[in-house]
Amino acid sequence: MLAAPFALPAFADTAEPDAINVLRVLEQAQTVTINADATGVAITREGYTVNTPPPPPPPPSRVSAPASSGYASTADTFSNNPNSPVQWPFTRGVPISDGFGYRNAPCSGCSSMHQGIDMNPGRGTPIQIIADGVVSEVGNPSGELGVYAIIDHVIDGQKVSSLYAHMLAGSLRVNVGDQVRVTDIVGQVGSTGMSTGAHLHFGIQVEGTFIDPYEYMKQKVGS
Repeated sequence: MLAAPFALPAFADTAEPDAINVLRVLEQAQTVTINADATGVAITREGYTVNTPPPPPPPPSRVSAPASSGYASTADTFSNNPNSPVQWPFTRGVPISDGFGYRNAPCSGCSSMHQGIDMNPGRGTPIQIIADGVVSEVGNPSGELGVYAIIDHVIDGQKVSSLYAHMLAGSLRVNVGDQVRVTDIVGQVGSTGMSTGAHLHFGIQVEGTFIDPYEYMKQKVGS
């Protein structure tokens, strides 16, 4: 191995010639003389500014999705008139699967004398009340009509009762004695009671007698 000895000035023996030479070199170290009249030069720093960031854009306006109409099917069976004091149970024409009068009973226990019409817009469709009136009877559910409501009206000086039957369980929105208005929602289309599928059984009584609701509504609504 090769060893190289070093001598540092702080610990050197000044009696040695080499040490004396090192000290002399240090004594002759370069010095800097500053003129007392010299003026300091200002250091120019790169300038900068701080800008407040713009506020974030407002969130987009909440757009409500259009409410589902609930209609699974419509048909050119009638046209409603929103300006009429009497309106159909639905805002647009819907399929009518069974009419008023004698028929072959569709199920065991179903009536062969059909005292209304069966309207088929699809399960869950909202059902409108046809005119201003008072709720006289409800079933929630009860018997062959299932969930139903009967509402009494005075139309053109006559006592008229409208029946809405087989409504969806839990959808009934009225109670006996309620004052209701045309187009208020009575419930939703269902298949409770003696029913073979989701539909509204819609009936009309005039002075206590069931009549064909389709012909009556076409006359009163005008279409």
